[in-house]
Amino acid sequence: MEACRQDRLILRELATRYMEIASDSIQQARMLRYRQSNAMQKVKPIVLIDEVPWGEMDLDGSLTLACTDPDCRHIERWLRRKLFQWRYFQADHVFLPYYPVRRRITGNDIGLDIQEQTLDTAPSGAGIISHHYLDQLADESALEAIGRPQVTVDMAATLTEMDKIDGLIGDILPPRIEGESVYCAIWDLIPRYHGVENSLMDLYDRPEFIHAMMGRFTDFYQELYRQYEQLNLFEAQPLTLHCTPALTFDLPGPDFDGQRVCRHNVWARGMAQIFSSVSPAMHEEFDLQYLRRIFEPFGLVYYGCCEPLDGKIDLLRSFKNLRKISITAWANVQAAAEKMGGDFVLSYKPNPAFVATTVFDPQPVLAQIRTMLKSCRQNGTQCEIILKDISTVCGRPQNLIDWEKAIMQLVEEEGYY
Repeated sequence: MEACRQDRLILRELATRYMEIASDSIQQARMLRYRQSNAMQKVKPIVLIDEVPWGEMDLDGSLTLACTDPDCRHIERWLRRKLFQWRYFQADHVFLPYYPVRRRITGNDIGLDIQEQTLDTAPSGAGIISHHYLDQLADESALEAIGRPQVTVDMAATLTEMDKIDGLIGDILPPRIEGESVYCAIWDLIPRYHGVENSLMDLYDRPEFIHAMMGRFTDFYQELYRQYEQLNLFEAQPLTLHCTPALTFDLPGPDFDGQRVCRHNVWARGMAQIFSSVSPAMHEEFDLQYLRRIFEPFGLVYYGCCEPLDGKIDLLRSFKNLRKISITAWANVQAAAEKMGGDFVLSYKPNPAFVATTVFDPQPVLAQIRTMLKSCRQNGTQCEIILKDISTVCGRPQNLIDWEKAIMQLVEEEGYY
């Protein structure tokens, strides 16, 4: 009983500090900039930092958990990380005045369990390790294992979680159920079930087999999102979509009644990272033609991740509702901005290797970002800067803190059109 009381006191103190931050007027100002940026208005680029190696970050002890109850520790971890980020590298992050709760959803997986050998460990806490995937989709008969979604929501379990959080901190930081976002990365999944080399070789050796596989995955996701819509599971106004700003003036749209969220009210995001070395023709044949079928009902589309897309901008224009394109540090940002012009938001992904060093040197980082900013100014391209996939900071949290300080200063000085 004493331990439960102590857990509650810890959470309430952290929640009070968090709510003070979330109530600051800067949060509303930042949300407006998110919307302006996604409307391709010429505003100062938004800078966000995500996918942090938290296992390396506790430079002052404030990330150390003190609660004993597992559920309380989960809440405590979330609060401590938010407070740490606000203090040390907040960039343009928005801190919302509620504690997010996800619905307990089942029946939304593809029906296969990943079979793999992990070849490394991840002491950084980033969750990034080496994998060797075993082939479960060797031939067309194996494709029968790809199931059909049968989405169900355990609202009893969801509300039980809500009630527990409410009893702990609800009068300070109320819990809120957040809906689902659309993150459709078929070509992140296929290598996990079929193997990386197999997937790439079969594009050439067995194209009919890959088309059959893509057909099965496409059918699955079309049905999955139809069921999400039917069950009203989408989030109407997500703050972010996989690390990037998602708020926009366009969505959820004028027909939104505040209750039912349809596909045309929300974003969809796709990518094909394994296609970095695949030709535009093969990219269209084995990825884009299928994603267009999945994404056609959605309001806006954001495409790309770490794969260089500077040579495929014209190809991506085939998405009628495309709004944002990811441009990695390994792409030609000048060529990308020239082809994008003022038609899309350029979501720039700087190289995270610059913070994975024993001594952080800001100069190559600043040079990289200056080139991007200049390219976007010259072509009237709205941009954002998203540092993610940070597998390690080499045990030096200060690297990330210094990165944020350097980039925020650069954007303040040179990030205007």
